[in-house]
Amino acid sequence: MPGLKDAMKYAYSNTRVKAMESKLVSRETLERMLAAKDPGSIAAMLLQTEYKSDVERFGGVKAMGTLVDFALSKNLGKEISKLISIAPKDQRAIMIAIVGEWDIGNIKVMLEAVASKKRYEDVSEYIIDTKYAGLSIAKEATAAKSVDEAIAWLTLHTPYAEMLDSALDAYKRSHSVVEANAALEQSYYLKLGGTIQRLSTIDREAAGLIRSRIDMRNVLLLLEAKKHRLDFSVVSGRILPNGTMQTGALEKLFKDAKDAGELAASAKAFGLKQAAAEYAASGTKPLMIFEIAMLNEIFRKALRSVRHSVLSFGALVAFLYLKEVEVFTLRILIKGRSYGLSDTEIKGMISWLK
Repeated sequence: MPGLKDAMKYAYSNTRVKAMESKLVSRETLERMLAAKDPGSIAAMLLQTEYKSDVERFGGVKAMGTLVDFALSKNLGKEISKLISIAPKDQRAIMIAIVGEWDIGNIKVMLEAVASKKRYEDVSEYIIDTKYAGLSIAKEATAAKSVDEAIAWLTLHTPYAEMLDSALDAYKRSHSVVEANAALEQSYYLKLGGTIQRLSTIDREAAGLIRSRIDMRNVLLLLEAKKHRLDFSVVSGRILPNGTMQTGALEKLFKDAKDAGELAASAKAFGLKQAAAEYAASGTKPLMIFEIAMLNEIFRKALRSVRHSVLSFGALVAFLYLKEVEVFTLRILIKGRSYGLSDTEIKGMISWLK
């Protein structure tokens, strides 16, 4: 049971998280959005939620078809920054390290844009507007003439110099932005290991959520490789550290499975047997079936944690993942309706709504 010390440390942050959690889009609203006939109707419903100011900023209902990603990304970025600000001061560095995942994702988009000669306008909708590597950073970085020039600029203007050095070394060796981004991720997740260890002493359930996220990324990597009949050695260097499944276990899982479905069903970090059956029955064999199933498990864990955590750091981490899943869900609803998908097809991509 939490004591007086926990009450003093977490009372403010947990009260704020409970208030933020109460403003998440309700299941009932999401189901009404699912029944909407066009993206504009969904946008109109969003105007009755916490997304109101962001939807209005990017053109409101009329612009929803083209600018939805900007509105959703802006809102997610604000919530991420808010979690940093409300975390207890002596644990704020932990939250900054955890949300760095979104900064690293943004930087990868920036480097890929420079490598493919895309403009800021071409990729800005995919940038989560975070505090340390958001839209303003992206605008400058994507103006670079080369990948190494972009990395050099980002090294000076973000708190990820050490990780970007790894990316630059990889790029100089390979001249491949794919290898640079893989090195960037590896460096980030290696450093995150220390954060996870520290967090384990504070809140084991919160640390477990982060490890589950890493497991999901690694399982998806192996599924992609298995589907395309690649050798384990091709992807082994891209396995992220500090999940619950270590490299040796992942290699055995990969080599013992005859196909992607069998690999998923055998991944002990998740319960994917039902997803494997759906995959086997599918004609197109989309790996998204597994991604949705794993995200669904993480969602349930996060929801349970944020609802039942009392005066703990775990409530902040759990809300972070709930918010991400909400944005993921809204994107599916709006994009699915834009592309003319049926209610059944859209709902199939939001398994926790079933």
